[in-house]
Amino acid sequence: MTENGAVQDHYDTLLARHYVWMTGGWDRNIAHYNRFFSDHAIRPAGNGVALDLGAGCGFGSIALAGAGFRVFSVDLSQPMLDILKLAATNLPVITVHADILNFLAGCREEPELIACMGDTLTHLPDTGSVKRLVHQCSRTLQNGGTFIISFRDYSQEPAGSTAVIPVQRDPDRIFLCRLNYQDDLVRVTDILYSRTSGRWERISGTYHKLRISPHIISEIFTREGFQIRARKVQDGMVTLIGQKVP
Repeated sequence: MTENGAVQDHYDTLLARHYVWMTGGWDRNIAHYNRFFSDHAIRPAGNGVALDLGAGCGFGSIALAGAGFRVFSVDLSQPMLDILKLAATNLPVITVHADILNFLAGCREEPELIACMGDTLTHLPDTGSVKRLVHQCSRTLQNGGTFIISFRDYSQEPAGSTAVIPVQRDPDRIFLCRLNYQDDLVRVTDILYSRTSGRWERISGTYHKLRISPHIISEIFTREGFQIRARKVQDGMVTLIGQKVP
């Protein structure tokens, strides 16, 4: 199985049905994106077309639609897109089941905004794929268009090579994440304990994420013709907002 295939299988079989819960719920996440887009004046200024790459269940897509964009939400996990479809009824959101790099290569839209946020960037297999992504986004965007990218910074290894992170819990579910740091990758093991009829059961799944530094991402942005107009680091998440320079 390819690394993309491993990530897709992990989301399809384990994460999709728990994702909204484990990330804090709809209201919290959509409010976060609404606030972010409002704070950075992200609103339609041209044709109103936005691409949400690695959209998942659609927190960002729904917020972009609420801001007035017509959104193409692209993801490799159909179960995640199915969740988005149910949540985005009557919103201008079109779901696309595709690999984001393949989608960009054949994209006929000319968006004024591309967003690639959350875990999407670190799901790419190597730095070369990141360069290809940024290049294709630069080619696809309108001149003066906006590219927003966010990713978790795994470049700094914690003390020891393994970290266990409590993600979410309620009386009947506990979700943990174990990170094993390797040279260029992090081996991620998601573990869910769930209680049914008084008995606890454990399921888990493993895949890899890319370790890439914010400095390298900034260099790639600049090389591909983006002027970085905002940079934010919060709780280990790095966000860059770039504008395509004509």
